Amino acid sequence: MSTKSRANIPTHNLFRLLLTVLTVALLASCNNTKHLGRGQLLYKGAGVSIKSDTNLPNKKTIKHELEDALYPEPNNEFLGIFPLRLWVYNQVGEVDNNKGLKHWLKYEFGEEPVLMNDIDPQAVERLLKNRLINNGYFRPSVDYTIKTHKKQSRITYTATLDRPYRINSLHYPDSGAILQHEIQKLRENTLLDSASIYNLETLKKERQRIDKALLEKGFYYFAPDYLIFKVDSSAMNNTVDLFLKIKKKTPREARSKYKIKRVLLYPNFSLEDTLSTSCVDTLSINGIEYITRKNSFIPETVVRQVSLRPGEMYNRLEHEETLGRLMGMGIFKFVNIRFRKAGFEADTGLLNAHVYLTPQTRQSFRAELKGSAKSNNFAGPGMELNYTHRNLFKGAEKLSLNLHGSWETQISSGEDLSQWEYGIDARLDYPRLESPFGIKLRRSRFVPKTNIGLGFEAENRIKYFSTYSFFASFGYSWKENRANKHQLDLVSVDYFNVGRKTDAFNNILRDNPFLQNTFSNQFLIGPDYTFTYNEGSVSTKKTSIYFQGRSDFSGLILEQMLKGVNAIDNAVPTNELFDISYAQYARFDGDFRFYHRLDRKSRMAYRFFAGSGFPIGNSKSLPYIKQYYAGGTNDIRAFRARTLGPGGYIQPDSLQNNLFIDQTGDIKLEANAEYRFKILNILEGAVFVDAGNIWLKNKDDERPQGQFKVGNFHRQIAVGTGLGLRLDISFLVLRTDLAFPLRNPSLPRGDRWVHDEIFGYKGWAGDNLVLNIAIGYPF
Repeated sequence: MSTKSRANIPTHNLFRLLLTVLTVALLASCNNTKHLGRGQLLYKGAGVSIKSDTNLPNKKTIKHELEDALYPEPNNEFLGIFPLRLWVYNQVGEVDNNKGLKHWLKYEFGEEPVLMNDIDPQAVERLLKNRLINNGYFRPSVDYTIKTHKKQSRITYTATLDRPYRINSLHYPDSGAILQHEIQKLRENTLLDSASIYNLETLKKERQRIDKALLEKGFYYFAPDYLIFKVDSSAMNNTVDLFLKIKKKTPREARSKYKIKRVLLYPNFSLEDTLSTSCVDTLSINGIEYITRKNSFIPETVVRQVSLRPGEMYNRLEHEETLGRLMGMGIFKFVNIRFRKAGFEADTGLLNAHVYLTPQTRQSFRAELKGSAKSNNFAGPGMELNYTHRNLFKGAEKLSLNLHGSWETQISSGEDLSQWEYGIDARLDYPRLESPFGIKLRRSRFVPKTNIGLGFEAENRIKYFSTYSFFASFGYSWKENRANKHQLDLVSVDYFNVGRKTDAFNNILRDNPFLQNTFSNQFLIGPDYTFTYNEGSVSTKKTSIYFQGRSDFSGLILEQMLKGVNAIDNAVPTNELFDISYAQYARFDGDFRFYHRLDRKSRMAYRFFAGSGFPIGNSKSLPYIKQYYAGGTNDIRAFRARTLGPGGYIQPDSLQNNLFIDQTGDIKLEANAEYRFKILNILEGAVFVDAGNIWLKNKDDERPQGQFKVGNFHRQIAVGTGLGLRLDISFLVLRTDLAFPLRNPSLPRGDRWVHDEIFGYKGWAGDNLVLNIAIGYPF
């Protein structure tokens, strides 16, 4: 960013830009009404007002629910300012044929006007009354008014409400037959509290709760529709009495408990399979009949995942657990369990469980040619080869081999800045916990796995250096439920080796001791643990949360082990392993995200990241591969990758344009907010703001203003903003973000806010605009 022209930049440029945008929006909005026919009015939406002589306890909730019920939606407004798609529709004019650019602009991108003639306010009024009754307002009054100005109309629906009806008493079926008796036992955990406001959705949830509990007690054929609530509102004090009834037409099978008689497992089932008994082998393992024509799997491994057992009462949890564990093995394409009646034993029904498993292809090979364009102006081709074996030792062991390589060069650079890298890694996953200590987890529907990893990577930055990394790991991964995931690597070993250094790079290291410390041969040995909570994968609510926390340690346990060995041998303690130093550090970070759906076409996404690493013992700094950096396509997008910070540090002129020298730190704070909105079915727009930076834990004279200080770090926060487009083509999201800085912490104090420079001088765009191209959302 140029700082020489700042004295000649008018401070009101930003306000001129905003004024221009608002003026254009106003003119476009007025222009849209010129195309209306005689007597036509443009529908601009509706609102809800609630009136009451009493203090309503849930007024805000009711208002939101009524607003969600309003229909139809008015024309979509770009950025909430003006109806861009309607404007395009009107500007295109008449279209002569059913194809071509004009047809696409008018009928695909454009949006025809929503007119008042399309609205039926009385139908909406009836819908709102129904919603109010469902929420305990049994005698609501709803009216509407229409206000019209310059051929644009808006409707206001006004609901006048009395006190809501509350639950006075709750009556369950009398104890008698086995079904009524079981329902009575479920009463103490009811969702229907006495004196709570009547709510139809709560009644439905209560039926579902009872149904779920009964399915766990053997009532295989029961369904919530066999229950009905009768409501008595005859009392004159705004209360109701609720009576839960079993419908008279409920069949015998739904009133009876069922026990598992046989479990039959078919591990090589296909749709073409006739299931004939010829040429099949049948094994009995723990009472389960394992029926197969092929010896594809170790039978005990598959049977171990089945929770259904002959002689036990049917339980929906065990049913779902069996489905989840069999699918979680990763070797079956389809898993289906069919229950068939097998008669009655006294008053208890009998079921045969047929478990049909369709295997996946055992081996697969994938080759990918890729092209990358990074925010640091590096671009180039790449290739990745992947081989997968899903049943290596017939026990659902999954082996993955990956070979990758790429070459990149800096676009629009006067220097020959190129790099290449390649690597190979292997991973073996066992669908069980392999441990000499007999580790056991509480059984759930998710299969725990043992993970073994091994790999090698090489990187060559041709003008500067080459590095080699060897890594190995052993650990476990498991899930408590669909939202929670744990990954524990008991042992993780990385060996970082610096191979070649050019004279140019040695000169840089000589001037930068901190960088020299990070570029040394060393081991990273220790455990690490990652916990992930992803509510978005299971939630259908308007809001969802994602959190990932990680702790990473190196050298702490190893140091104590080496001290013990040295004490036995009476050797002098060292900080080396095989004559190579090992890193000692602790590193913690957390990534919190919050997603809020505003309506069907727009949502907000927020992220906050905080991380810190602490060099310990013989280490003066974090290893290069464990340091934090800022900027880039998924970070603070107004700054190129690894060019921001630490703190208010300014790179020397000799390194200003050297994007091979990364700016890294020990501490990182970042916050992001992004508004995402639909433009077309597959095209989405975004407006975003990013803020944050990295810092050093300890003072470094070579990087002044880089140390984190509690009373000063907020003055070194970088801020950027921009616009983005996302092309969602179902299997991937292509993303472009155009960003520019609002605050640059590397500038002198008092000059760090640069929003008044926007389009304020010739060459501003070239100095400040950063185009980010990536795959997937940034968070």
